[in-house]
Amino acid sequence: MLAVSQTMVTEESLTSLHIQLYHPDQSTQPLYSFLRVKEPYKISAEDPIRLGRDGHSCSFVLNDTRVSRKQLSIQGYRKAGSPNLHFTVQNLSQRSKVMVNGYELGYLERADLQEKALLRFSKYELLIWQEPGEAQDRFEVLFEKLNVSPSREMGIDVPCRIAVMDTAEALLGVPQ
Repeated sequence: MLAVSQTMVTEESLTSLHIQLYHPDQSTQPLYSFLRVKEPYKISAEDPIRLGRDGHSCSFVLNDTRVSRKQLSIQGYRKAGSPNLHFTVQNLSQRSKVMVNGYELGYLERADLQEKALLRFSKYELLIWQEPGEAQDRFEVLFEKLNVSPSREMGIDVPCRIAVMDTAEALLGVPQ
């Protein structure tokens, strides 16, 4: 008869932070050459994620001189009484703004990330979404490249296709 261990070690599932990247020039420039795309990074929950072009001060580097040395930071935290990790984003750039779901963040300003958030700076768009996990001391980050602008796909900042004047005449029968 074989002895079976009654104690089995199970690993807690990690909260996953999916960061989907888009830039209109990504097919012709190696903007993500310093990122492991489609390979998860394990991060300690107390450590911020810093994204920018400086490899010494940022944990994740974009290969683009138009990006600030330190562009933004994402920090995990827990709310009192909640087992889930939540995230906040902070603009670290003195020169450029970061847009979070349409709201502008100035230098050192921060905002809580919703379960799904659209971040924009320079020509970059980052669609960030979370998959909750059980572990409270660490999480994982997974970078993915998008082929289509997430703001266009979501209908944000897409120019109106029908001129307002034409619409008024057609709908109201009022000549301009």
